[in-house]
Amino acid sequence: MALIGQCCMNRKTKGEDFDIMFEMSRTVNCSNIGEDGKARNSAIVDFLQDSSIFHLDSHPVMSPFFREENCVMFLVSRQIDIARRPFYGEKIKIRTWTYELKRMYGYRNTIIYSENGEPLVKSIASGAFMDNVSQRPRKVPQELVDRVKLYPKEDMEYLPRKITLPDSEPEVFPPLHIMKCYIDMNHHVNNARYIDIADEYLPENADISRMRIEYKMPLKRADTAIPRVFSEDGAVTVDISDENGKSFCIVEYTLK
Repeated sequence: MALIGQCCMNRKTKGEDFDIMFEMSRTVNCSNIGEDGKARNSAIVDFLQDSSIFHLDSHPVMSPFFREENCVMFLVSRQIDIARRPFYGEKIKIRTWTYELKRMYGYRNTIIYSENGEPLVKSIASGAFMDNVSQRPRKVPQELVDRVKLYPKEDMEYLPRKITLPDSEPEVFPPLHIMKCYIDMNHHVNNARYIDIADEYLPENADISRMRIEYKMPLKRADTAIPRVFSEDGAVTVDISDENGKSFCIVEYTLK
């Protein structure tokens, strides 16, 4: 994976504890913006995703374990609160850390700051440890979990990981064409590309203050995926599901 921008990792060792907070710098560029000159919803997710992966890949405790045990962490959910979208040419910093870690799952905060330290985007992500061969959940050793330093949770509203679909009838759209460019190295739709898909069902010029995403089962290129869209006052929920109504991913938007 190529690194774009400047990254730094602050580390100090205290006995068996590893105190890790990861930070990287980026400049918002043409590949990140929409027609309004501001970062797209999916570009915001890309920033969050990249920092999290760089953090895990460079982590002195978790990275060797993932490599030696052929273990990965699959994203389960995200909550993204947007105070202001970064704009074209703006220099930003993305900082990420773990605030809760158990043997089967973990939670992290990732914050996007302006150059002067203004929080632009605050996010929560949850992930589950998976065996890379069987694609089944697995437990990691408790002694490994105990070696990872945890940071305090960011001050923000913490909503449930699971998204409840509205009781109203959705508008059902034709099946999606799952393009090659959506698929990542795990052979299913990358988590940011679900946002590219779901954004198509937002009202024109919609202004978003929050996105919640629940990743329920991987969407692969050969799958049939049907968008079901629920529109309510102040919210749009896009359920990307199979022909039987079983969800691959649910994206809930809060409109300003």
